[in-house]
Amino acid sequence: MSIRGIDVSDYQPNINWQAVARDGIAFSFVKSTEGATFVAQSFARNWAAMKAAGIQRGAYHFFRPASSIQGQIDLFLKTVKLEPGDLPAVLDLETTGGLSVGEFCDRAAIWLQAVEKATLMRPIIYTYPGFWDNLGTKRFADYPLWIAHYTSAEEPWVPGGWKTWTFWQYSDTGSVSGISGNVDTNIFESVREGAQSYKVADIQRELRIKGFYQGAMDGKFGATTTAALISFQKSQGLNPDGIASLKTWAALMRKSPKVVVPPPTPTPAPTPTPISGVRLTQVFSSYKASASQDTALIWLQSQVPTSVLGEFAQKWRATPLPQDSNLRLIDVGKYYRGLAQQDQALDWLQKQISPAIITEFAQKWRSQSIVTNSPIRLIDACKFYRAAPQQNQALDWLEGRISPAILSEFFRRWQDANR
Repeated sequence: MSIRGIDVSDYQPNINWQAVARDGIAFSFVKSTEGATFVAQSFARNWAAMKAAGIQRGAYHFFRPASSIQGQIDLFLKTVKLEPGDLPAVLDLETTGGLSVGEFCDRAAIWLQAVEKATLMRPIIYTYPGFWDNLGTKRFADYPLWIAHYTSAEEPWVPGGWKTWTFWQYSDTGSVSGISGNVDTNIFESVREGAQSYKVADIQRELRIKGFYQGAMDGKFGATTTAALISFQKSQGLNPDGIASLKTWAALMRKSPKVVVPPPTPTPAPTPTPISGVRLTQVFSSYKASASQDTALIWLQSQVPTSVLGEFAQKWRATPLPQDSNLRLIDVGKYYRGLAQQDQALDWLQKQISPAIITEFAQKWRSQSIVTNSPIRLIDACKFYRAAPQQNQALDWLEGRISPAILSEFFRRWQDANR
């Protein structure tokens, strides 16, 4: 079922939101900020009026890649205060600002990660096919997509590695009661039992992360998925109809705040390894693609001369490459497998970086990577495994929280050990 929505900015002054709601509009995105200094004049008025009219609301930030990233983060978070029921923040990506694709993506990633951490909701990316296809990147395909594509086709064009869309802006000449002139019109497709799509797989994944679903993430909306969704809806005080509507989707996107539970008895803190002793091979062997790790690697790459990165790329790939064919250190982390050639390249790179930079990088890397000792070892879990239902549920829960890359590497090592 299609749920109708709109998006507005200062170009639509004096909106009658009660009339908009009576016209069947269920949600709206409103422009809040742009760059590091601009706040939409109509935002505060629209933000309050949408809530009063019972319209589910969202706010978008128009990204200026060359402007201060921290300034843009601070401005958005100061201007927009998301409440339960609101839609996730939106990053509007329509220009590179003259930057390279790599620089553009790295700077956008910093905004996305910071806003996700502050709002406890994974932001939505707004873009259009022509812009994104010209970038030639598949980064951010794990973020919800709001795509602008004005076409008579039944579905919009989905670019850049995304498997599906979440919101579709299908026209910029819509007409809605309460708004003078044209307005952008959008839809969100709710899904229910019997559906089979990538959207269903996304719902299953979120339900599993929250502990409500233990079935296969196969994109098939069957009775098991319906039952899990109803349980989740009841836990959130939503209408338990088993339909993944917009309100249910928004609740699924909201993360639970982390609660630190003190241990029953204090344990002495382990003696830290001297920060100056960090090795890049150790860093990449522990890479888990977390936001804090990516931020640290982006910082480190910015400290290394381009010529050094170019030579490192040649050693990493063991093939002659142009000097500007640099690897991104984030990609090094994704494809590191502990091969001798990879270790040699990383050891060479470490020798080219000053100890002061390595020390500062280690501080950034470890500041968000310190974890307490696990109360259980997987070896011990294997010893006591009896295929009991609760044991299987616990293992399925754990598997849903481990990245595919880590699982693949574990499987490879497991196979090697049994040969």
